Amino acid sequence: MTLIYTLLVICGFILLLCGFIVLTGKMLGQSGEIDVSVNQNKEFKVKRGLKLLEVLADNNIYLPAACGGKGNCGRCKIKVISGGGYMTSLEKLYLNDKEQVEGYRLACQIKTRENISVSLPESMLLAHSFNAELVKIDNPAFRIKTLHFKLKNGEKLDFKAGQYVQITRKLPWENVIRAYSFSSSPDMKEGFSLDVQLIEGGLMSSYLHNLEVGSELEFCGPFGDMCVDASKAKEENKTLILVAGGVGLAPMRSIISCLMNNGFKGKLVLLQGVRSRKNLYCEDEYRNLMKKHSEFEYIPVLAEPSLEDGWVGKTGLVTEVLTEWLNSNKIDFSSVETFLCGPSAMMEAASNLLVDKGVSKDKIYSDPFSF
Repeated sequence: MTLIYTLLVICGFILLLCGFIVLTGKMLGQSGEIDVSVNQNKEFKVKRGLKLLEVLADNNIYLPAACGGKGNCGRCKIKVISGGGYMTSLEKLYLNDKEQVEGYRLACQIKTRENISVSLPESMLLAHSFNAELVKIDNPAFRIKTLHFKLKNGEKLDFKAGQYVQITRKLPWENVIRAYSFSSSPDMKEGFSLDVQLIEGGLMSSYLHNLEVGSELEFCGPFGDMCVDASKAKEENKTLILVAGGVGLAPMRSIISCLMNNGFKGKLVLLQGVRSRKNLYCEDEYRNLMKKHSEFEYIPVLAEPSLEDGWVGKTGLVTEVLTEWLNSNKIDFSSVETFLCGPSAMMEAASNLLVDKGVSKDKIYSDPFSF
């Protein structure tokens, strides 16, 4: 009898505890549903406590998130009309005072705890979801694979050279979002390629490196402001400087191919920085291109060449070599456009060097990535 009484007390306590948890969840806004309104013409209900970035994607509205939704790229910027809760410290870092006053927020930092109404520019609604099949795998350098995809169902893809696509890997504990630049020219409409570097412990890169030919993936995009309009570049005949660190060469490959395919005649300079010779790829291709096009200059840089490399080219940091190039070439830097892709420290240092030389900030394009 005592045992039964004890069990009843324990069961009663557990029920009471469950009830308390449910009640607390409701009070804190972590259960139930809320209404999301986009541009006042699309509305849907979603569960509470989710990231707005993911909620929008689930409803076919794809926002750029080059950092994987971690809040350190500032690309998923939207205007909140109502709702959204308090601004996080990360948002305050990436949104200026004017943007904060006007109600701009980062979608990856907003939790769906209350009804929310947002406004998006029409350009952000152009990205879409599509499927593609892996048809070929190349191994151009150490720990780097070039994955070639063909679109399914006869689809065609329009993107600009330098843009990127996002992939979401759904894991039991989180959705992993990663951005990868197109390394192929946009002239190829039926497919595309991505250069993927294997990162130690990388949840997405390890997954992609283990794919086999025939695998199918879902992508969304295109995204990115670091892109080239080939016809406009041809007409303006500007000097373009491309600075790539490691696999940051991917978007530069797309840009160079696109420009050459469309008859670009201006000065085009590519500085490619890698650790050692085994990390260098497309070297032969660009050395041959330099022979064919007198206005194309290719400068590979090894940070830590070994004796086995037999390297006789530039060494050190790619930004150091960039400084040399800027100091030794007398050009009108006010008419220069630059494209940077690689580690954040490299891009920041290169950007500062270019600004010091007179390159306008709005002519320095980059996209930050998270691995």
